Amino acid sequence: MKNALIIGGGSKWGLEFTKELVNQGYDIDLITGSDVNLPNVNCVKINWFNVDKNLIKSLINTDKNYDLIFFNHNSGGNPNDHFLKSGNEIELEQWNYTYWINCQLPYVIIHHLSKNINQGTKIGWMLTGLIDGHNPDMFRYSGYAAVKSTNLHLMRGFSQFHQGIFFAINPGHLSVNEYQKDALQIFSVIKNIKQEDSGKVFNKDGSFWI
Repeated sequence: MKNALIIGGGSKWGLEFTKELVNQGYDIDLITGSDVNLPNVNCVKINWFNVDKNLIKSLINTDKNYDLIFFNHNSGGNPNDHFLKSGNEIELEQWNYTYWINCQLPYVIIHHLSKNINQGTKIGWMLTGLIDGHNPDMFRYSGYAAVKSTNLHLMRGFSQFHQGIFFAINPGHLSVNEYQKDALQIFSVIKNIKQEDSGKVFNKDGSFWI
């Protein structure tokens, strides 16, 4: 049985992805803000807004070698269009905390598990097509695009200095009534990623994105 560590796979599309991993025979450690009761899933429910560096380290099993580590969590990302308007100034502590959850938390986990990552370990992030900046109207999601862009560059950096196969997925639009289909499709992409693909970003159809 293969081992997976999933961060943020307890609701919406992420839950369907977790279910697909179960179907594929994975034993899963799941860190999420939701209650999940599935076979072969060790669910650790957390309050995303009460997580610090020491707590996240204490929740990670350093006695286990993972075949897949996947960062699917998303605390939004600020500032959005509301906080860009005159008079709607965001509290910097809130802005800083979303950056910690989205970007720095994966950074801490990977360093904490560096001795558990071997050449065959796959470590992936969910990104967004917004980071290409082609649609000016998407400024309203500037904080969200910013953290996803950071994760793209972190992923590529880790691929240069660590063992493992580092990758990211641009999922495109994930429709509620197609969550199961998209979960299977994205799992198929991940399954076929090879060592020479480390540092690359894939669309959910398996093609290269950027």
